[in-house]
Amino acid sequence: MTMIGNKFKLSVHFLANLSRKSRVAIVGSAGVGKTTLLNELFDLDLIANDYTKIPEVVRTVCDERGYKSPYEIPADEVNKFREDVLDRQIELENQSDRFIVDRSCMDAWLYFMRWSWNTADVDVSERFFRKAFSQTKKYDALIYLPISFELEDDGFRWANKTYQKQMDRMFREYFRAWDLDLLFLD
Repeated sequence: MTMIGNKFKLSVHFLANLSRKSRVAIVGSAGVGKTTLLNELFDLDLIANDYTKIPEVVRTVCDERGYKSPYEIPADEVNKFREDVLDRQIELENQSDRFIVDRSCMDAWLYFMRWSWNTADVDVSERFFRKAFSQTKKYDALIYLPISFELEDDGFRWANKTYQKQMDRMFREYFRAWDLDLLFLD
């Protein structure tokens, strides 16, 4: 991935490949530039005129419920919150034939898994997995953003570098396990 200053360098080759896809998710650990890339893509007429932009759903749901971050959610509401986020993600994606999203159903599953280790009810976990996996398999491509610059604390996400590396590793493992088509910035 190439950046010039704080902007991504988007090659003609990458944009040509992207334009042939219709259901695209930008994925990667916290703080790698997913929202930045989404916004830069939608600054281009080629993308803005042809795709629906789906911003990060978890922030929207937090705002609607009056939370400044997911860490404020009471423990007895966490599983419902996570499932509501996944359901909203699926609903928004199913409303459009051509979209680019900066958080995917795969993100929802991996974050659910990471934050539920040893605590999630197996039936809840299995239901969540099936929904996330089924929707993720509908993506034409995933744009994977590896960790490539210093993590910044924005007050919303957890700004722990070890956590960021764990999530990045989980993404890479699931790309292989789920046999997903990745589209790289070149």
